[in-house]
Amino acid sequence: MNSGELLNLKALAENRAGFARSALFDRVSHLLFEGEGELSPEVRILIDQILTGLITHVESEVRKKVSVRLSTLKTAPHDLTKLLASDEIEIARPILHHSPVLTNEDLIDVIDTKTTDHREAIAKRPVVPAEVSAALAASKEPKVVEALLANMGAAIPRAVFGDLVQLAEKVESVRRPLVGRKDMPKDLAHKMFWFVSAAMRHTILDKFAVDPAELDTVLAEVLVEQDAKAAQRAATKGNWSMGEVNSLIAKLKAGDVPGFTTSLAQVVGVELPVAAKIVADTGGEALAIACKALGADRSQFTTIFLQLDYKRFGQARPIAHVQNVSKIYDLMPREKALAQVSLWNAQGASVARAA
Repeated sequence: MNSGELLNLKALAENRAGFARSALFDRVSHLLFEGEGELSPEVRILIDQILTGLITHVESEVRKKVSVRLSTLKTAPHDLTKLLASDEIEIARPILHHSPVLTNEDLIDVIDTKTTDHREAIAKRPVVPAEVSAALAASKEPKVVEALLANMGAAIPRAVFGDLVQLAEKVESVRRPLVGRKDMPKDLAHKMFWFVSAAMRHTILDKFAVDPAELDTVLAEVLVEQDAKAAQRAATKGNWSMGEVNSLIAKLKAGDVPGFTTSLAQVVGVELPVAAKIVADTGGEALAIACKALGADRSQFTTIFLQLDYKRFGQARPIAHVQNVSKIYDLMPREKALAQVSLWNAQGASVARAA
């Protein structure tokens, strides 16, 4: 740009007529796009000032075209880009999706001040830093959270995963995207076990299976060291004799569900509230895992399941349900069942400490 052109731009900028503003915006925006990489810093500052001052005076279609052109421009004027990012969503979306010029602070400001659609657009950026993910998750808007979880380029801190698990207990649409994340902490995935469907329970047990060799590491995420040792009692239990397991069955046949629960806690090696949660779980998958952990054979498990089912519902449920729950018993090795119960016990102890 020569000095004559610069003077012409300044003259247009000082002219308040509508046609002059439109002409100036058109000329300067073309200059910006055509001169990428060739403009001096001084000229870039002037262009940013002119376009920022004019952007609210031009039609939305013009702003949208400029937004699309600027969205991938590494040298796009920062102030102008920020203004477009806060414009109506159809104009802001290309900028929010792609602009490399926006800082984390810029994005968080848009998250805090604009609409759900703006937040959803940010959640779909190729890379979403952890602090931006945290701001998006704090909105607790299902469509925003779902977009964030579907984005494998989003860095999601453990604490945010914890908040999203709490949200998932109330908002069903968040559950599947959460379980679909490869970086979902195992122990947090298993917190979802208690409120998801039977199909999703199978997915959690398969995808986030807790191997005994990694149990200490997983428990360390839940509890401080001394609590983790107490919570791991189940993993050191030996096989219980046929008579001891049959005594559990006898309590159920006698209708003594509280006595069964207390004995189950002792046999499996968990705290009473955890055993009560296993017994109260209507799906039956938790009971299948507990029976595998304590060393009950398949016949004993089936008897315990049907007796408990009858005591709770007054009748047995369809055989298809029994078969579905039995698959977990059949497929889960005892060592993993012990690790699973230990994790539940640790999480139960953690909740009790926090209460």
